[in-house]
Amino acid sequence: MNLDFRTKLVLTLVVGIVCVGGSLAHSYPHFGPILCLFPYLLGALDRKWSFVLKGTITSALAYGATLYLQGEGFFSLCFNLYAGIVLRILPGVMMGYYAITTTTLSDLVCALKKWHMPNGILIPVSVMFRFFYSIKEDYGKIKEAMWMHGMGRQDLLTKPVEYLEYRFMPLLMITSNTADHVAISAMTRGMTEDCNRSSISTTRIRCFDGVLLAFAFVVIGLAVRSKYAGI
Repeated sequence: MNLDFRTKLVLTLVVGIVCVGGSLAHSYPHFGPILCLFPYLLGALDRKWSFVLKGTITSALAYGATLYLQGEGFFSLCFNLYAGIVLRILPGVMMGYYAITTTTLSDLVCALKKWHMPNGILIPVSVMFRFFYSIKEDYGKIKEAMWMHGMGRQDLLTKPVEYLEYRFMPLLMITSNTADHVAISAMTRGMTEDCNRSSISTTRIRCFDGVLLAFAFVVIGLAVRSKYAGI
């Protein structure tokens, strides 16, 4: 499923703000869990089964804690705190994670250009996303190298100093070089502030994007109504 990044951005803002507010879930008890599971529904459409399974189980445990663990004890307080974080804060975070992980850099830049974002914003965003992607790849190579030398997560308990040194020191050294390389790459590709570049991306608002945007506006309307109309 190829959603436009603008749709994902709007859904991230709506899901994050409405879930943190909590007025919608209070006024419409059955609608709150649906909104909390919404990022995982989109993940299922993109066949991100690990993301869907972990998120659904976490949300189900949190929702069960709100139903069956009511009280004033210490454990009830801990579970209610866990449930509040999962049901109010986590949906917006997971929606943002879904938006980032399912969007290519070319689609992101093309979508923001259609919003007439200036190059002064587009260029830093492009460089930042490429930087984090490069760091992720380098971190994976470091993990592979540690595994080949027989160091795993169990060494975090037995050899914590060596484990942290071998994992994070190379990453810190690579980070400085990666920042320079990404900046040079942006200049080589002609990403300057006074230049309009073409794009191979074909991203646009499609029919399903329109349905999701309509759903987002309905959620906003219900949230405003439940908060200010006293429903």
